[in-house]
Parts: sequence; structure tokens; C-alpha cells
Amino acid sequence: MRNIFRSLMRFMGNSSEAEEQAPASFLPESAEIREETLDGRELTPGAEISRFLSEITNRSIHLSELAGSQAQAGDIDAAIETARGIGSALFYASALREIAIAQTRAGQISEAIETIRRIDDPDDQMQALKHFSAIQSGPAAAIASHTLNAALEAIEEIRDEKSLSENAWRSVMGMAEAGDFTAAVQNAREIGDPAWRSWALQEIATVQANAGDFPAALNSASGIGKAPYRSWAYRDIALAQAQEGQIDTALDTAGRVEDPEDRALAMAAIEKNKEQPGE
Repeated sequence: MRNIFRSLMRFMGNSSEAEEQAPASFLPESAEIREETLDGRELTPGAEISRFLSEITNRSIHLSELAGSQAQAGDIDAAIETARGIGSALFYASALREIAIAQTRAGQISEAIETIRRIDDPDDQMQALKHFSAIQSGPAAAIASHTLNAALEAIEEIRDEKSLSENAWRSVMGMAEAGDFTAAVQNAREIGDPAWRSWALQEIATVQANAGDFPAALNSASGIGKAPYRSWAYRDIALAQAQEGQIDTALDTAGRVEDPEDRALAMAAIEKNKEQPGE
């Protein structure tokens, strides 16, 4: 979950929380929201963008927390329905984690396994896997032993694959930190788990972009299979391009960002850099 918060800290600063409003699918190209302060003064473009980003992010946070509360209260169907309305893949993964944990506790073993498989964020998926052991002493104990054993075998396979992929991811991160991007990309593409593989390529693309090597960053991003990580990569590249004053190029990259909140963040950074003196 660190990706979106890292960027929010960089580009939203200490903006105050806004009241929740209906979500917007993207930031208008002009970014001319034109709201006013309580004393009637018109908000600056930067303040308007910060408020807009706060609103759409707050909505995803609210829905994710609501789904988690519903799942913890045992209303799993309601939690699943609430989660469907979350626009951000990041917070959707968090909601799925809580739903999987609730399904496990309720003895919905096959449903829990399916939910765990759908969690794209490795951290959230690993947390759900850790809670799965509760089926051995919880309500699932009443399930026929052969069904329970099959479930345990399936989850162990997932856990083993995740563990191997996590170790490979750490190795790739070491290569990237050392500046050996050729080896990092090659090894990242060999990671077995799609989420860990996508995460590795996303981190590599971000480092390359921050180093100013935009062609290499875009090439790394193009090989990312999972949509959330692909969005984060293109978002980070657009942010770096905007900071370098490459506005037109940044706009083109921002157009590749699939997640609406990440796209809005990229557009906000571009608008912010347009306002800088001398641009």
C-alpha cells in the first residue's frame, strides 16, 4: 500500500481532509474546478487539485474501511457488495483481505481461497494467508476432513509460491538499488507470481524514472502484467517527467495510467509544474 501514500505525501502536502462527495473518474484536463473558500475567495488551482484528490481518495478509503467493518461484523455479502464500488485497486485489495479473513473465520473455505487468489497486493495477500491457519481451530473444523485437507493443500501451494517470489523480489530490489537495471529487469521477468513480478517491474520503472532514464522506465512499465502496478509505474514516470518540465511527454504518459485516482494524481503534478515560474 505504500505506493499511493508515497506519492500523496509528495504532491498533496498537508492539505486538509475534504468531505466525501461522489467520485470522479478523472481530473478534468483544465483542472478548473473553481471552488471557493468559506470567505468567498476563489481557491488557487493547486488548492483545487489538492481538494479534488482528497475527495476521491477519501471515498476509496471510506468504502474500504466500510467493507472491512462489514466483513468483521460477519456481513460478508454486504462487504463484497461494498468492495465492488471501490475505484482504487489499492484499497480494493485491502477490502478483499478483510473479506478473505472473515470468510475463513466463517468456514467459507473455498470462497476464502478464491478471494485470496484475487488479492493483487502482496502485503495484503500475505496477511490473509497468515489468518487462514485459523480454519484448523475455528468454525471450519466442522467441515469434512477431506475438504479441509484439500483447502490446506491449496493454500500451502499459494504460500510456497508467494514465499519463493518474495525472495526473488528482494533479490531484484538489491540489483536495482545497485544500479544493475539490466539484471534487475531480466530477473524480475522470471519471478513466478504475477503480483510480485509486476511489483518488481514497477519499482524498477520508478527508480529508472527518478534517475531520468525515461525510455528505460517506459520499457519496464510496458512489461507489467498486473493493472494496478502498471498504473503506478506510468503514474510515477509521469510525475518524474513533470518535475523535469517535460509537460507534453508527461501528459502522454499520464494517458496510459488506467487507475482513475493515479491518473488524477499524475494530472495534478503536471498542472502544478505548469504553474512553476519560467515554465
